[in-house]
Amino acid sequence: MSIGWWAVVLLLAVCAACLAAAIGLGRGARWGHRVAVTMIAINLIGDIANTVLGIEPSALIGVPMAAAIL
Repeated sequence: MSIGWWAVVLLLAVCAACLAAAIGLGRGARWGHRVAVTMIAINLIGDIANTVLGIEPSALIGVPMAAAIL
């Protein structure tokens, strides 16, 4: 399935969030921690949804990893 140029937009948003988290964590800023935790929580929700819906059963591997990090 192709999502076209939306894939570029989505990946740029993820890249910006990762950059923000890295800068914030590097500076020891509270907002950096919040951005990182939010990103991991979103990943956890996505892994759970993919596993439950049967879209990507191997996403089950990411559930305990993300939960342990949180």
